[in-house]
Amino acid sequence: MFGARKKKSTVMILELHQFNIVGVLGNTQSNLLLSVRQISLLVFMLLLGASLSVQSAVVDRFTVQNNAQNLNLVFHLDARPDHKIFKLTNPDRVVLDLKATEIAHGLELQANHQAPIDRIRYATRADGLLRVVLDTSRQVDVLDQVRKSSSGFELVISLRKSGVIQSKEVKVTTVKAAPQQSKARTQVRHYRDLIIAIDAGHGGKDPGAIGKKGTYEKDVVLKIARDLHGLVSKEPGYQSVLIRKKDVFLSLRERIERARNLNADLFISIHADAADNRKATGSSVYVLSQHGASSEAAKRLAQRENAVDLLGGVSLKDKEDTLAHVLLDLTQRHTQDVSYAVANSVRAQLGEIGALHRNRVEKAGFVVLKSPDIPSILVETAFISNRADEKRLLSSKFQKKLAKSLLMGVKNYFYKHAADDTIIAVLRKREHIIRSGETLSGIASRYKIRTTSLRQYNKLKSDVLRIGQILKIPVSET
Repeated sequence: MFGARKKKSTVMILELHQFNIVGVLGNTQSNLLLSVRQISLLVFMLLLGASLSVQSAVVDRFTVQNNAQNLNLVFHLDARPDHKIFKLTNPDRVVLDLKATEIAHGLELQANHQAPIDRIRYATRADGLLRVVLDTSRQVDVLDQVRKSSSGFELVISLRKSGVIQSKEVKVTTVKAAPQQSKARTQVRHYRDLIIAIDAGHGGKDPGAIGKKGTYEKDVVLKIARDLHGLVSKEPGYQSVLIRKKDVFLSLRERIERARNLNADLFISIHADAADNRKATGSSVYVLSQHGASSEAAKRLAQRENAVDLLGGVSLKDKEDTLAHVLLDLTQRHTQDVSYAVANSVRAQLGEIGALHRNRVEKAGFVVLKSPDIPSILVETAFISNRADEKRLLSSKFQKKLAKSLLMGVKNYFYKHAADDTIIAVLRKREHIIRSGETLSGIASRYKIRTTSLRQYNKLKSDVLRIGQILKIPVSET
């Protein structure tokens, strides 16, 4: 609880005897006009006093209450809220607007990934409106209630699962249940892979940096990217895509647009550093700087009339300036937070196999980091301008070590933070939901365990599986 906020008040003393009210009844036109002006001034001053006395509300506490039917978000305020709430789809989200409202210093609105909320974003506009966006994993029914409390007021937003789930990534299949439950119908939720876009820097006519031995950066980083692609592709719950598969030139903008067209969950750009100081050595990990983010936001807002610019499926083209700015700001802020967290995880893993050039994640305005809605990192694997580093970069063994470190950094982040609609979230619980066409042996192979172990662990009497059936996955045997 934060300290009580001192209320401001406006006291106006109106000396009515200075106004010639009687003049309204006078016979001269000048007296009449003067009195009307005076009365108008009086009305204006009264309205001004009323407007000055309006107070902004403060959200001084935020709590989350979960039960079998609802997830309740409770905003504790010191004044009655003036609010509006509405839903948007593709992607699904709930938007709450609170007029003349601010969040107490140090308070954060978090739901800790409690279903159906994936994350909470919020920002205050210049006109004092506080906008809170609840990104949800599915459609929800929303109820809102304002109630009096001992410390002020409580705005309760209740989210309840809708009857029908609709999402571009979460599908619903209706199937017949087991024979003993022939009258029942079951909804089966399909989980998705995390898509990792791997970008080998430079290529084609752009060789990148060149080492003392004539090593081209474009060639080395493509080998590392291919190694990483192979490792990610073998991981259950992940899908890997190479932005460039061979020695071709791609513009920087084309690289990030390819990742966006793939609906990538993460973009990794792989490079080899160079410096005039030949002693410079070690790995570095970069994320987008604030200046880079601001310039990109200005560019996208300026161009939104000429191109359909999507932010997680939301077009800015038909949005008025303030709303477009808020949506872009909220999206970029979340993207930068995730990028920084992934970068820290990757940097920690790189430190296990070699020297780090800096003891922190670096920030820069690299174009390939400027996708507003895809977390993006740029990895400088080593200094190709350093003789020792160049030698390591030419080693297939070191290239594979780099790829494995990048993989572990990515996995360590997503194991803790993957969205509820991903296979990784299911793996985290060590459960698998049967989908159409799946076999017991295929599932066992995917999780790198023996079919007999999977059968015994789940006490199965046969290999026959039902769509929607949940299998518990034992610890991997390899």
